[in-house]
Amino acid sequence: MASVEVKRNFVQQLKESRQKIQDSFKRSHESLQARESNLLSLIDQIEKDYNSKAHKMNKLVEALNHNKLMTLDTLTDNELSETHQIICSAIDKKITELTAEIDSRDRQHIKLNGQTNKSHTDTFPPQVKPVVPNYKSKQLPTAYSCKKSNYQKSSGELNDARSVAVHYLTGNIYIADENNNRVQIFTGKGDYLFMFSENMNNPRGICISQNNVFVTQHSGNCINKYDIGGKLIKNVGSRGKGKIQFNEPYGIDVSDRNSNIYVYDSNNKRVKILTEELNFHSILGEGLLSYPLDVKVTRDRVIVIDDSDPCMFVFNSDHVLTNRMITKGVGKQTNFPICFDIDREYNIIMSDYYNHCVCIFNQKGEQIHKFGKEGQGIGEFYHPYGIALDNAGHIIVVCQKDNNCLQFF
Repeated sequence: MASVEVKRNFVQQLKESRQKIQDSFKRSHESLQARESNLLSLIDQIEKDYNSKAHKMNKLVEALNHNKLMTLDTLTDNELSETHQIICSAIDKKITELTAEIDSRDRQHIKLNGQTNKSHTDTFPPQVKPVVPNYKSKQLPTAYSCKKSNYQKSSGELNDARSVAVHYLTGNIYIADENNNRVQIFTGKGDYLFMFSENMNNPRGICISQNNVFVTQHSGNCINKYDIGGKLIKNVGSRGKGKIQFNEPYGIDVSDRNSNIYVYDSNNKRVKILTEELNFHSILGEGLLSYPLDVKVTRDRVIVIDDSDPCMFVFNSDHVLTNRMITKGVGKQTNFPICFDIDREYNIIMSDYYNHCVCIFNQKGEQIHKFGKEGQGIGEFYHPYGIALDNAGHIIVVCQKDNNCLQFF
């Protein structure tokens, strides 16, 4: 009898175990279905929001175009220009808000297998463009913009343009217009949008994060932080060698990995690293650099250009020096390389100041192409200075002297 009872209990235990396994898998299946439903609903909502706001953007653009037609006979040129600036700024702001909102929701909420889906800006940060241009085909500009005049102070005119930065969300181009003590903003096609000039003192270097613009003030020996629309948020720095002091700062860039700001502190012969809030973080290259001019930061390396031989220093993300490249001198066909940008494959697109051309090097420091010559016409340069890649792979160049224009290649 005892053996029969044991057998009955064992059978009952097997039945209960089988039921528990089935119930467990059923609950897991229901949980996965619910998770799948939530994720798909979130995707649907994001798409709906995007379509809704994109429709509003189209309406705003239509209103802008309609406004242009309706006001041509009733407004003066200045009034029409001001109206155009206001509406364009509103459109840019809406586009920025929309993109930032969708990007934020995508990063924070859409998770599969415990990891956040990465957008294209995660994989290719703004400092490493997602498009590698066909450099050998870039002989003449596809666009030629910016008015020129004797005084060069009106909207859209440049006087000693120094640096160029592209806002990777909107594609707008920000130019440090040094002798006019302002930053001017153009569309990706070279059309003037607006400017800002609060607390400017010879702006020279410029870089853009998702929501902010950082500008080095060469004569002011300081760094300014603005929002995308040009409102001054913070100013730090003075002349000296202290933690938040500079001596003629030049180039500046923002790290997409941790949002730190890298500033070329030229006469102090070092790169100063600040937090996004412009607090002191650390120093790079002290005792190594001779006269630093420009810097670019990616997720895995920091590249600096220096008026020395070798002129390019490559550090890893821990700021350990990993390579030195000689890209100046007779053998390398560059003479005072002053600004540069990099593409996804770490090709270096450099403005060659005294040779009046643009040179392209691979990440080994080997020159693979160059274009341009001295002059003031299309496809010609006189002391090219600021240079940048946009999201479509166009090379954008501004010159410091004489041909104050914006050229696209």
